Amino acid sequence: MTEIMDKVLNELKSKYKPDTPIELNVVDGVPCNAICEYKSASTRDDLQLLEHYLGRTIPNDYKMFLNSYNGASILATYEDGMVIKSEGLEIFDVENAIDNSKNLDLESNYIAVGIFLDDYWVVSDLDKNCICICEYGEMTELNIRFEQFVDKFMKTSRHAFWQD
Repeated sequence: MTEIMDKVLNELKSKYKPDTPIELNVVDGVPCNAICEYKSASTRDDLQLLEHYLGRTIPNDYKMFLNSYNGASILATYEDGMVIKSEGLEIFDVENAIDNSKNLDLESNYIAVGIFLDDYWVVSDLDKNCICICEYGEMTELNIRFEQFVDKFMKTSRHAFWQD
């Protein structure tokens, strides 16, 4: 199950080096510069805090990501020397995952793992081990795991692929 996450983490390390702008060909045909920023790996205490909050273990692919990066900004727009995080995928660190889950008033089987375009909350359904998109309080189940979501997001150059 974590083979895809291995591939995603390797691609992040090799193709999307931290703080190194790359040119993306986005869906609308207008190229833009994007950048990735990564936080240090989560600690054992971070993971225990998250699992204690949830009252359960987290999926292996999400845990693998957190063991590499306790939060990341993936393919954020980089323009005039500034990072526009709201135009990329922000994967929350443990503390923000817990805080945002509380703020969204999510049921105990959900955890907010990230946000895209400041409108689309990326939420993991822990019972089904799948990603949901929460927009304006409406939850849409994508029937893909966290690792598949991140992989597809990167392959589609940060397009909201679930709307197709």
